[in-house]
Amino acid sequence: MKFKTDFPVVLASQSPRRQELLRMLGVDFEVIPSTKDEPDPQQFQTALGYVLACAAQKAREVAARRTDAIVIGSDTIVVLGDEVLLKPKNKEQATGYLQKLSGRTHQVITAVTVVQGTSEHTFYETVKVTFFDLPEAWIDAYTDTEDPYDKAGAYGIQTLSGLFVKEIQGDYNAVVGLPIAALTQKLVSAGFIYLEGSSVRC
Repeated sequence: MKFKTDFPVVLASQSPRRQELLRMLGVDFEVIPSTKDEPDPQQFQTALGYVLACAAQKAREVAARRTDAIVIGSDTIVVLGDEVLLKPKNKEQATGYLQKLSGRTHQVITAVTVVQGTSEHTFYETVKVTFFDLPEAWIDAYTDTEDPYDKAGAYGIQTLSGLFVKEIQGDYNAVVGLPIAALTQKLVSAGFIYLEGSSVRC
């Protein structure tokens, strides 16, 4: 199954995980990361408001340069209670994040904004993730690797730290970084993509 489009497609993210998921559609796309700094989460009343703003900023900034294209911006955050756990800056912060997540349930929120010309579509997926109780030795060994430092919450469910996960309620791909099934539905509904060999276009 392969999709087609009449527009150039741009992913406003350099995340290899998002690129891999978008390739599932079979549509050629460019990668043009946003160059703007992400906003300060403390400026927002809710974690959801923050992640929606981040996704929209990425898509809009790149779309201003590529007005001909379908531009997809996405952002993922990890939320524990009222605390947003972003990408850790160092081993100490990564260790602290994983100690907090150990044995508890947290939320992963991924927001997506799609911009094409004057058209803009935004949605999000919220997933509940529960960790096993993590031995300190596991946390220490994992934070000695490079893996935690480019991931919100200091872990990636698709990597070795997937061994930390006891249960997930929701879209696995949203935790990875791009809810590709929901995105496909949005792109088809907007008339941006269509199934190859099909005359049906929404």
